[in-house]
Amino acid sequence: MGTDGAAYELASLGDLVELIVEGWTISRMHYADRSGPSGPPAAYFGLTRGPDEWRGVFIPDDGRALSHRSLVGLFREHPAIWKHRSPDTIAAPGAEGTVPAEEWGSVPDRFPDGMAFGPSTLRGVVRVAQVQSIAGLDIALVALERHDSGARLQYMCHASDQRTRAEMVMLDVIAVDDAGRMYRVACAPSAPVGNRLDGTLVIAPPIPADVRRLTVTVGTVLDASEGRQTSGPWVFPIPLAPRE
Repeated sequence: MGTDGAAYELASLGDLVELIVEGWTISRMHYADRSGPSGPPAAYFGLTRGPDEWRGVFIPDDGRALSHRSLVGLFREHPAIWKHRSPDTIAAPGAEGTVPAEEWGSVPDRFPDGMAFGPSTLRGVVRVAQVQSIAGLDIALVALERHDSGARLQYMCHASDQRTRAEMVMLDVIAVDDAGRMYRVACAPSAPVGNRLDGTLVIAPPIPADVRRLTVTVGTVLDASEGRQTSGPWVFPIPLAPRE
């Protein structure tokens, strides 16, 4: 079984190539740090052929084949691949060695309410399109807006067990760039739709022009309506092109 409940078959890289030769097309790819309760990390492929045929295969890091280790490593490191992770396999986020936001930039006194966002302040939009899933809770970062006074990060949160997310709150959110500068992060009012929540993270100070990577980490998600917490972390390394 795959992490999404569908049936996936054990396969090799050669099996995957053979399926493609036979006319199967890859329709979905994702990574899981465990294939089964105690299995190794694996790359998962959903394939389709014709209007009604679907097949799923997974290729694990078997510790022997260099090609398999390389494939799974690529899936693990590539930011655009949907990742299913177990909290105990990810190091807890830390702030050691970082520079607090107030020491290197300007944060409004009334943060985040004092932030001004509009068409005239927009300086660029970065497509993020990253998904991390832990304990049945998917968090997707959609797009990052860079403004004069800070940034806005659009996200979606989806609970696979149909729990409503009307009272969901993100806790322990950290944003750090590749120079070790830390940012202030706050959740803006959100819009729940069934078991999905669309929301925005507000970030300050403004991201400097020379930043090439901003890493956003969500430590914990609280369902305030039930007092239930889901521990992460969900870690999103966001590549940024330097602004001219």
